[in-house]
Amino acid sequence: MSKQTELTDRDLSRIRLRFLDLLKSFFQDQPDAELLSRWRGIFAALDSQRITKNLDKATHELGELLSSMTLKQIKEEHYALFIDPYSKQLLPLTAAYYIDGKSFGPSLAKYRDILKEGQVIKESKFTDSEDSLPIMLDVLIALIQEEKQGDVATRHLQDQLLQEFLIPTVKAVSTQIGDTAGIKFYVKCITFLLAYLELEQGLLEDKTSSS
Repeated sequence: MSKQTELTDRDLSRIRLRFLDLLKSFFQDQPDAELLSRWRGIFAALDSQRITKNLDKATHELGELLSSMTLKQIKEEHYALFIDPYSKQLLPLTAAYYIDGKSFGPSLAKYRDILKEGQVIKESKFTDSEDSLPIMLDVLIALIQEEKQGDVATRHLQDQLLQEFLIPTVKAVSTQIGDTAGIKFYVKCITFLLAYLELEQGLLEDKTSSS
């Protein structure tokens, strides 16, 4: 591998990590004024970029919502979907819920094999199940960081995580949230997330075929 290719791979890893950190922030953190300002700045910058048709469209639509919605409106959606235990709009985010039809189903054991092989340990500050969407994104971040340090063997784990867990879960979440009345912002967040994960899948296929 040439030095130029190495630099390109590192740049690509850095971009992937930034996108995933952004995506994780939609689901892990409760929105506040600082986070909303950060989102608005990022999407204003991204709107001038051309990446893929689906991702460009999702970026533009989410950016428009960020410009028009208030912090109060976004916080109300977040609370109803992810926090309020009595909400009829509460949205499960665990892979097993969608893959097995119940939390802590058999797919969780298969997912834990990925964590074990990748030597990824869930941080104690995370109280959700390790197959919850934000934690799965965090696992993908950890695997990319390992690749960035030279461990290209993690690519097959990244691919497995995407194809068997992240993409199927996000597609199922997209279907469920699409039927939720009054929710606008997080519908577009899920659309943006799915468009990005499909790009991730393509990147990994290119890396595998060229290695």
